[in-house]
Amino acid sequence: MEHGIEKKKESSYEVLEYTNVEELLKKMVSDFRKEMKELGHVNIIIAGKTGVGKSTLINAAFREHLAETGMGKPVTSCCRKIEKEGVPIRIYDTVGLELNEARKRESIAEIRGLIQEKIDLGPEHADEFIHCVWYCVQSDSDRFEESEQDFVRMISEECDIPVILVITKAYLKKHAKAFASEIGSYNLPIRAISIVLAEAYEDEDFTAKPYGVPELVQTTLDVLPESARRAWVNAQQASLELKKSEALTIIKQTVSLAFGAGYSPLPMSDAVVLAPIQISMFIRITSVYGISMTKGLAASIASSLLGVAGATFAGRAIASNLIKLIPGIGTAIGGTISGGTAAMLTWALGRTYIEIMEKLFRGELTVSDLEKDEVRETIEKVLDRNLKNKEE
Repeated sequence: MEHGIEKKKESSYEVLEYTNVEELLKKMVSDFRKEMKELGHVNIIIAGKTGVGKSTLINAAFREHLAETGMGKPVTSCCRKIEKEGVPIRIYDTVGLELNEARKRESIAEIRGLIQEKIDLGPEHADEFIHCVWYCVQSDSDRFEESEQDFVRMISEECDIPVILVITKAYLKKHAKAFASEIGSYNLPIRAISIVLAEAYEDEDFTAKPYGVPELVQTTLDVLPESARRAWVNAQQASLELKKSEALTIIKQTVSLAFGAGYSPLPMSDAVVLAPIQISMFIRITSVYGISMTKGLAASIASSLLGVAGATFAGRAIASNLIKLIPGIGTAIGGTISGGTAAMLTWALGRTYIEIMEKLFRGELTVSDLEKDEVRETIEKVLDRNLKNKEE
C-alpha cells in the first residue's frame, strides 16, 4: 500500500483500489495534468494587414480571449507570440505587412526565418513546429495585392506550410463569395478559402450574425498533422460539434476496453477493473472540452456521475457475476453478459458526461451545481435515457 492506494495487476489493466477518497481525487487531478501535457501544442501564424480583424477572429476561434490588449510577447520586429497557460496553442500574430515595400520584404524574411528556426530545432522539438498559416484579408478591400500573393506563395512553397486564406468582416456574403472566387482564379498554393464574420454587426440599417468560424476551425483541423489535432480540438471554442466528435471517439475506445473487462476471471471483480477505465474516459473527455480537472470537479464526477451509476450497474452486474461462479462454463458465459453490461454502462456514462461537459462549457452549469439534488436527479434521468437508447 502506498499513499492509500493499493496496486495490483489484473489481465492487461492496472487496477487501483482506493482506500482513501482524497487520494483518488488527487490521482484524477494528477492524471488530468499528465493528459494535458501530452496534448502538446498546435502552432499557427495569423497574418494580414492591420485592421483586418485578426484579434476578433482569434477571440472567436479560441478559448480564454487570447487576443486581449497587451497580450503577446514580441519574437521578431514584425511578430508577437500569443499564448496562455492551460490553452495548448501558440499564435504568432504578424504586424506591419501593409508598410512600404522594403518593410514588407523584411517582414516576409523574418516570418520565413521564424518557420525555419523551428524546423532547425529538430524532431525532438516538434512541439515548436509551425503547423499552419491563416492569411487574413478584409472582404470589402476588393483587392488582394501582389505582395500578399507573394507572401502566400513563399510560405506555402518555400516553407511547405499549409496556408488557409481567410476573408474576414464578410458582412455581405454574396460580395465575399465573389471576392473569394476572384482570389481562387489566381491559382495560389492554398489549401482553402474560408469566409467568416467573427462577431455580430449591427447599425441602424443593417444587422449580421456571426458565421464561418466553426467551418474555418474544421478546415484547419483537416490540414494539421495527427500530432497537433488533439491540441487543436482542445484550444478551439468555435465548434462544439468538433469537441463532441472527439469525445465520442474516446467513448468508443473506452467501450471496447470495458467489454474486455467483462471477462475478468474473478467473480464480482468487474467494477474494480472498470473504475480506472471509466475515470480515464472522463479525464480525456474533460481535456477535449478545455475544462480544468480541479479537485472539486473530480469529487463531483465521483459522487454525482459514478454515484448515480452505481445502483444502476449493481443490479445488472449481479446476475452475470453469479453465473461466473459456475465451474467450467461460468467465466465464458458470465463474461459475455458482463462484457455487454459493462460496455453499455460505459457508453451511457460517456454520453451523459458529454452532456454535462457541454453545459459547463456553455456556462449553463457550474461545478458546484453538480452537487445539487435537482442536478443529480437530472443526471440520473439522462443516464437512464442513454442506457435505454443503447439497449434499443
